[in-house]
Amino acid sequence: MTQVLERDAALTPIRLLPINSAADSKGSIHDDEKAREMGYRGGLVSGSTILAYMSRLMYASFGADWLADSALSGRLRRPVYEGGEVTIEGSVVEGPTDANGRRVTVELRVLTPEGEVAAIGQASCRVTGTGSEGNGA
Repeated sequence: MTQVLERDAALTPIRLLPINSAADSKGSIHDDEKAREMGYRGGLVSGSTILAYMSRLMYASFGADWLADSALSGRLRRPVYEGGEVTIEGSVVEGPTDANGRRVTVELRVLTPEGEVAAIGQASCRVTGTGSEGNGA
């Protein structure tokens, strides 16, 4: 899919079922038992996994351009639990221009099944025109 790269343009969101790949880390916040002791409803999906989901949206949107020259930063705001579908969405905050080195900058959000913002981030990549089509989510 070709993305519109103008300011405020929305990327095509993706939906995923999160996986807690650290669930076997006994005694950590990713372990169901320990997380419940700490007041959570279960083990938390790791932050690195949540950031990877943001990266997946960028790859789906910008393909090889994302892999070639990119940056991503993010902040976790709420727990994400395994099994509840999350939505990853993004909107362009700066389109590519000669002045910014042909970089597109995107604000990213990960939404819980209840629609709450679980994570926020910002990502950018240089758009060459040859890799601006992702292969989907």
